[in-house]
Amino acid sequence: MKKLLTIVIAMLALSASAQQVECHFTESKFIKASGKTVVAEGNLKLSSSDKLEMTYTNPAGDYFIIDGNKMSINLRGKKVVADTEKNATMRTQRNTLMNCITGNWKKVATENNADFSVSEKGANKVVTLTAKKAAARGYSKIVITYRKSDNLPVELVFEEFNGTKTTYKMSNIVKK
Repeated sequence: MKKLLTIVIAMLALSASAQQVECHFTESKFIKASGKTVVAEGNLKLSSSDKLEMTYTNPAGDYFIIDGNKMSINLRGKKVVADTEKNATMRTQRNTLMNCITGNWKKVATENNADFSVSEKGANKVVTLTAKKAAARGYSKIVITYRKSDNLPVELVFEEFNGTKTTYKMSNIVKK
């Protein structure tokens, strides 16, 4: 019985890692310090549990790529390549984004020292994570809206302790 259970778990893990999701996204970032909102959009592709590509069509040429422990970013001409194993801030950002998108919000709550609540809103499930205490960096609140039908995110809202708020809205979601 244990051997059969192990095989079933392994097969589920392989099928979950093989799942691919593609969608269009819009990004709206309110920067409290300046009072300005920056809007962008592009395409998102999740090809495994550790590979995510966000390629921007506006502004064209920008990208945000997670490939295992490597994170490559080009936002408005500022390029960064980081090893998330060596950079705690980038590791937190990587883990938070990947776990939110893949539905592992309980892990996000644990890693960000946050309480959580879950509610339903029509065809969606809304998960709200709230930091237990203030910090110099990180997220004070994260709100993730998942479709109940397949647990895929349709909206992510990240509120930072400094007042910056970034909202991602996904559309035209295709699960492969």
